[in-house]
Amino acid sequence: MPTPKFGDLTLGMEIPALSKGPVSRQRLVEWCAAENDYYELHYDERVAARMGLPGTPIQGTYRYALMSVALERWLGGAGRLVRISASYRGLDLEGDVITAKGKVIGLEPRAVGGVATLEVWIENSRGERSTSGEAAVEWSSELRASSVHRRR
Repeated sequence: MPTPKFGDLTLGMEIPALSKGPVSRQRLVEWCAAENDYYELHYDERVAARMGLPGTPIQGTYRYALMSVALERWLGGAGRLVRISASYRGLDLEGDVITAKGKVIGLEPRAVGGVATLEVWIENSRGERSTSGEAAVEWSSELRASSVHRRR
């Protein structure tokens, strides 16, 4: 998909999906290391079982990051992510493939560029929306100028 321009966006337009997985135990441990948060729940199925869970859950921050990466890849340097939120509504487990998706739900034109509001979410291997959120993305001429400068 080509880099989007604000003027080409329409309500309901979807961003390209970004999938990761199946998410392995190794990936869960690596994410623990990246966060310096070694809560055993995310890599020890015995701890998860004691808590009544069917397996080791994928960290919420991993899902949050995947939504952010999907937006950044879609933007391709043409805009910038200015806000993102997430609400964790379901469980994604080790071995799941998780997919970040999004669609434009609001457009606010400005003198130069504008701001798009997007509904963003994570779907797991069972087709469930486990994470829901909202993001705002901004386009302006200053962003394009700085993007061109960085590429040199």
